[in-house]
This record gives sequence, C-alpha cells and structure tokens, in this order.
Amino acid sequence: MGSEHSRRRILTNGLALAALWTTGTACSASAGNVPPRGGAIPDPVRFLRTSWSTDPFALCSYSYLAPNELGTRVRPLLAEPVGRLHFAGEATSAEAPATTHGALESGQRAAREITAGAGDSVVVVGSGFSGIACARALADRGVAVTVLEGRDRVGGRTWTARLGETPAEMGAGWIHGYRRNPMTDLLDATGGRRYNWDDDNVAGRDEAAFKELARYQEKLATVENPDATPMSSVFPNPLTPDLSYAANVVYSQEYAADIDQIAVSADEEGRPMRGNDLLLPDGYDKLLAHLRGNVAVRTGAVVTTVAHRPDGVTLTLASGETVQAGHVVVTVPIGVLKAKSITFDPPLPPAKQQAIDAVGAGLMDKLWLEFPEVFWDRDADVIEYFDHDHPGRWDWWVNGHKVFGKPFLIGFNAGRPAHELAHASDQEVLKSGMDALRRMYA
Repeated sequence: MGSEHSRRRILTNGLALAALWTTGTACSASAGNVPPRGGAIPDPVRFLRTSWSTDPFALCSYSYLAPNELGTRVRPLLAEPVGRLHFAGEATSAEAPATTHGALESGQRAAREITAGAGDSVVVVGSGFSGIACARALADRGVAVTVLEGRDRVGGRTWTARLGETPAEMGAGWIHGYRRNPMTDLLDATGGRRYNWDDDNVAGRDEAAFKELARYQEKLATVENPDATPMSSVFPNPLTPDLSYAANVVYSQEYAADIDQIAVSADEEGRPMRGNDLLLPDGYDKLLAHLRGNVAVRTGAVVTTVAHRPDGVTLTLASGETVQAGHVVVTVPIGVLKAKSITFDPPLPPAKQQAIDAVGAGLMDKLWLEFPEVFWDRDADVIEYFDHDHPGRWDWWVNGHKVFGKPFLIGFNAGRPAHELAHASDQEVLKSGMDALRRMYA
C-alpha cells in the first residue's frame, strides 16, 4: 500500500469478539473446528479477532466520506452544536478524520464550545480519545464533568488487549504522521517505545494488478462532481480480479469501504500528515491513560435518550436512571448515530440528520495470530496476498515480528471481505485466515 493511502488509518476500533486457542489443549479439541495442518505452516498458538460491525457500541470501525451533495462540508455540519447538545469524535473532524488525533482534537474543540455557567455540569457520552480529551479539558477548567461509557471498559474504539504479555491493538494501532501530532506528545510523555512504520516495505505484491489499477486511477482527476460520485465510476463493472484485489489494498484498507461506497473527493479530506506513521510496541492504552489522568469514567452506563432543552439536558440510561446537566457532548461512533441507538428529544434538525446520513460507517477487522516460529518474510513490514478466488480477502498483513520481536502476524479484512466474515464464528474466521496463509506459503 502506498503511503498516500495509509496516513489516516485508525484501524478497526474496539473489540467485538476475542478468542484464545492453545494447540494441544481441550480448547482446540472440538471436531471440525481446528484447521488442518498443511505444508510447513504451523498451527497458531493463540489468536484474537474483531467484529466491529456487530459491536452495539460501535457498529463500524471508523468513518469515511460517502458520495453526497454536501461533500467535505459534511464533517463541520456533523460537528455543529445544537443548543446545549455538542458532538465530537473522529467522524466530526474535518482536519484528521478516521484518526485518533482527529478524535482527540474534536473532543478539545467541543470543550471549547461550552461556556459553563455557575453550577453548570457537563455529561460526556463515550470514553474514547474524543470523550476523554473533552472531559480532561473541561476538568482542567474546573467544570464538573461526568463521563458515561456503555461498555465495561474505558477506551471506546481504542482498545489494547493482550496476547500473552504483548499488547494487541484491537482498534487504533497507528499514530499517523508523527510530527506536530498530539498523539506523539502523549507518547513522549509516557516514555513509550515507537516503531517507525514503512508501508512501502511490502512482500508479496502483485505488481501487474497495481499497474492495471493505475490506468483507471488517472481518470479520477477528471470526474466532474467528485463529492457526489463514487470512485467506482471510473472503473469497469464488474471489476476484474486484479482490479478488485488492488483496489481493496489501496482504497478499502484505507477507508474501510469499497470503491462504490467512497466519494472521489474522499482523497481530498484532511490536512496533510507530516512524518511517517508509528506503531506502539507498549500499547495505545498507555497514551489514553495518561490523557485521562484522574478523570472518572462511569462504565456500564448505556445512554438511550438525550432530552435537550434551552435550560439544560436530561439523559436517560437503559437502567431507567436519569442524569441531568447543563450540556452534553456526544462522542459515539458514526455507526451508532446512523443506527439511531440514541433517541434525541426533540429530534435532531434536518441538516444534522442529513450530515449523519451522508457520512459512511466503514468496517475493517483484524485477526491477530501468534505462532511458535516465524515462517514468513522477516524483513517486510507488510505482506500482501492476492486470492484469485476471493480478491480482497486477507490481502494485507502486518509483520508483528518486526514490531514486537515475537512471531505475530496481523491480518486485515476491509470493506466487503470484512462484512462477509463479520458474523462468522471465531473458529471460522481463524480457519479462513489460516487457509489464506497456507496458500501463500504452500
């Protein structure tokens, strides 16, 4: 994947499903569930998988710009406050959509919007980087703030699990463009290690497929209405297998959607990223914890209704409890807003709802695999795979050995291939990923 299409990837936010498998134990003994050993490829020792579209607190991985008449103006419209009701999150960031630093900056922006009067309090819905950044900024100003999180953990779509003792990012994994980036400031403050990512250091790429893709990419600059036109408009229908694979690597692995869902103008969003991308061998959770400080978060608090009035707001939780405040900042993912999981009373203005409808909810899922030994290219940062029968499936892998010094591979599915496996069982996803690896290294 070229660097022009890796700069904004937040990479699958939040856990949906996680599984642990140790070969030789009762956990792997169910007949038909363990993929057969083939060739020289060993069975994995442990694995983790995500399924973000089935997570009710996410319903997506991160946002993308879908074809719409509002174009890139849609994100400022999504961020616009409605009286005492404020919005933050990566989907509201016009400067850095689909990134952790875009989320953080959006939370700080929402905090600046709030002028709290004497005795006023603020409720922040969601404890990802946007929610925590907003709450921290308000608390630093002496404003009474309550953070409500529906999950039983803090972090939202930033979630660091563990494979053994190694941090495994289920959601946000990269710092994109480390220079003049608030995430880098947090990394420096925690003393965490960094791995300088090189997404041009690729093994396994099918160069002929990318040459075919390049012939069509040139036509994107000639599209007359890039805001309302999908990228697929310049490609043949149906796509050839070569184009399907290459387009997935370049576009789906960036935007978490397929080219018929992504606006041509999506490539124009955001400010340029400065510096290379970083991976965090010590885990993203340390950065979030440092930002949070002593800000309290109430977990297991599922907000179902937000009643907003000129004199304040009242939130109703799934338990029936109500919480009152002077302002509320909603930081839930765009997938949750699109699903109308939260009822707003009165309903959101038509322009706000139009913005919600216009922003896409992308899907990218991961499969973390730990092996007893390294059998792949030790020097590559990225390993690509062209499955001619299922172009785009398991086409992009990160060499975790270079990052962690341990035999990890992390496979990614984005767009259609991710949706095809989203409701599969853990063992089905594991078998699918292992089948791909065994074909790659047969």
